[in-house]
Amino acid sequence: DDSLQAHVLKPGWKEFVQHRVLGRFRCSQCFHEWSSAKAHILFHMGRCWGQGMVRMRAFRQACRRCPNSRLEEPEFSQETMETLSHNLVLKILKYFYRLPIQPSNLLEVVVDAVVVGPHDSTRCEGCQLGIC
Repeated sequence: DDSLQAHVLKPGWKEFVQHRVLGRFRCSQCFHEWSSAKAHILFHMGRCWGQGMVRMRAFRQACRRCPNSRLEEPEFSQETMETLSHNLVLKILKYFYRLPIQPSNLLEVVVDAVVVGPHDSTRCEGCQLGIC
């Protein structure tokens, strides 16, 4: 959900940012592919009409090779998605059910690929919005 912003929450809603996730990107113009270990995901969690609701925003990156490149959505491995789901459930249990969840209960997101080169903050939506 591109309308989500960090630290801008509806009353009663909570926020969780999963930092430094391995994302894979593909340029829709030149089809260049790259990986970044600095993909970030923002979650907003709340109650709506008696039910729980989670909204999510994965921050995008632009291709280095294209001069007027678009921001591209990241893709995540199955293992990364399982880790994200685990951590999200723990945050929901902490915030809405008041279970004593410790930071050590959260799983590390494993970077399972070789990522070379520096992070290009000028082409990172998360950096531009102060998330990185």
